[in-house]
Amino acid sequence: MALLEVEQKFVFCLSRLSKFRANQGTPPFRQLKFLGVRCFEDVYYDYFNTLSSKGIWIRKRDYEWQAKQSIQGTFTRSTFAETNDPKEIRDLIIKHLPQSAEAEDGFRLPELCRFKTSRENYLADGKFNIALDKTNFGHAVGEVELMAEDAPRAHKEIEDFMEHYSWFFGREPPKGKLTAYFEKYGMPSALPAIDYSITLW
Repeated sequence: MALLEVEQKFVFCLSRLSKFRANQGTPPFRQLKFLGVRCFEDVYYDYFNTLSSKGIWIRKRDYEWQAKQSIQGTFTRSTFAETNDPKEIRDLIIKHLPQSAEAEDGFRLPELCRFKTSRENYLADGKFNIALDKTNFGHAVGEVELMAEDAPRAHKEIEDFMEHYSWFFGREPPKGKLTAYFEKYGMPSALPAIDYSITLW
């Protein structure tokens, strides 16, 4: 069975970052390994909400095409199948947009938005990936992720993990980067309004 990306977004308090980085919270993580900082640019593509309305998200992260397809979940708790294989991405797109071209031609999809992100990566307790994202338009959001075959079990593990370390993981509803972007800049004039309160990235 293929591994699925199981994730849960959260709000992190900037005032607690120093305590988190030093692993001095109560209780402290059993293990907390800093994996580095990565900066990247995301460009999202769609055609009149055709793909996003079906839970399919196409983006180019720096020079790599990526696709995520929602398997189940909500905005906060999500499960995805994902690929960075251009052929698999085109096969996915063409099911809904038969006029799609090859990756070299941008799959013939118009650009939806673009922004840059600085991401701090950590591995906690030997298995939980924690990403702390800050965008170039002033938004911050965190994510806990597991790669797993059993999505419901992985979601439960993530929930228990976040509850155990609730001193760091905020309880208020998180806002994804796309939601924050369109709230700040508005929708592209060439596209209809989309309900990005249910978006997944």
